[in-house]
Amino acid sequence: MAKEPRPQTQARQNAVALIQAAREAGWARARFELKPDGTTVIDASMADAEGGDDFLNTDLRMGK
Repeated sequence: MAKEPRPQTQARQNAVALIQAAREAGWARARFELKPDGTTVIDASMADAEGGDDFLNTDLRMGK
């Protein structure tokens, strides 16, 4: 009798399979966040994200 895998184990196995498929398909990025309750947050795209953290040093002052 085979035991049903725990939600965390199943989520981890799914993430590994999706990462492998994304690499084979040539996706630009794929990020997976596994929650303790077994849920998975996926952020994937065929193109790099526009924008980003384009800060200038002059914008990073913490007061006068």
